[in-house]
Amino acid sequence: MQSALISPPFLRVAGWGFDPGLYELLLLVGGAVILAGAVLLSIQKGRPFSAAIVYLAVGIGIGLFLRARGIAWYEPIEDAEVFSRAAEVAVIVSLFGAGVKLDRALTWRGWRTTVLLLAIAMPLTIVGVALLGGWIIGMTAASAILLGAVLAPTDPVLAEDVQVGGPMENEPEDEARFSLTAEAGMNDGLAFPFVMFAIFAYEEGLGRIGEWWLEWLTADLLYAVIVGLALGAIAGRALAAVTYRVIDRGWLDNPFDAFVAIGAIFAVYGVTELTEGYGFLAVFAAGVAFRRYEAGHEVNRRLHEVTLVVEKLAELSVLLLLGSVLPIGGVVELGWPVLLTVAGILFAVRPAAVLISLLASGLPWSRRLFIAWFGIRGIGSIYYLGFAFAILTPLDAREVFSVVAVTIISSVLLHGLSAAVLTRRLLGS
Repeated sequence: MQSALISPPFLRVAGWGFDPGLYELLLLVGGAVILAGAVLLSIQKGRPFSAAIVYLAVGIGIGLFLRARGIAWYEPIEDAEVFSRAAEVAVIVSLFGAGVKLDRALTWRGWRTTVLLLAIAMPLTIVGVALLGGWIIGMTAASAILLGAVLAPTDPVLAEDVQVGGPMENEPEDEARFSLTAEAGMNDGLAFPFVMFAIFAYEEGLGRIGEWWLEWLTADLLYAVIVGLALGAIAGRALAAVTYRVIDRGWLDNPFDAFVAIGAIFAVYGVTELTEGYGFLAVFAAGVAFRRYEAGHEVNRRLHEVTLVVEKLAELSVLLLLGSVLPIGGVVELGWPVLLTVAGILFAVRPAAVLISLLASGLPWSRRLFIAWFGIRGIGSIYYLGFAFAILTPLDAREVFSVVAVTIISSVLLHGLSAAVLTRRLLGS
């Protein structure tokens, strides 16, 4: 018996029923996938593979199986909001966890490399990706800018192997690792103004930029960025003060103290979004402020451990979903232009943008090359797809989805396979 999908997506099928044994089979597969994930996440460090690669492959297998059974599992463009919200949860938790990892004073010298990556490499990347989209695929200017903005953020979730270690791990802090961690923590939120710029351009037209650029500059860039960072910093410090006081008075037992902070992450994100600031920036700033309040407190380590579990569960779930829609979503229907564009993004645009931005950094070339290569794309870009699909025509949406999906898959494979080898050769660790 074949089943057809009805709204909402996922496991609802015609007549509210399943093919015989399908539900039980999905439970079996789900349990096996979770068990495999626990093992893979435990042994992946220092090895030339990652759990993300395996989960993508399993997702593709699930998609092929469901398609063979005639089940319309998920339509990545029509049902984009579900996809986007799942990615949002992963990014929120990961950004706070990234902030908690960073134990460095907020000085120009300490954060100079990060600022250069955000102020120079990120805009150059957006321009480079947009040019590739327009030249190779033939996207309209607005769609190409949107593609660049969606692929602008590097990933705080998938990049754990090349980032700094967690609190209390007593690892020497490497500038390249720190810069990748801080860059990923900031640019997930800083991509938002550029996404909004592209949306304005798509809806209003670049020819009428004089009518809307001031609104974009004041509301979507200056106000939203400042509010996000300010609220996050204030909330993170206040949260740390309350958490430590409650712990010191014995009102919370280990490990439940970390879950209090986890709940507060979503509260900070919600408040910031309600005030029309950028929630991603807020939760990262909250994580940095939380760690800076009392860097050596044991709760930082427990908080990192809890966020790591939550973010990994969300990350692998999103990758499973991404993999499962590939056989259905027509990702490669545009053929070689998509593959050529993705190759240009990973092998030319990101490395060139980073190397240009770090010309005056004074970093050794081994560190510059490490940062330039590991501009991992992933969960944050999936989140921004939800905004893109809300305004794009079906044809434009298909083009953007195809490039973004193949970029993420290629990034997971190439960066996952090369992380261990290049970390040893370029960083000596």
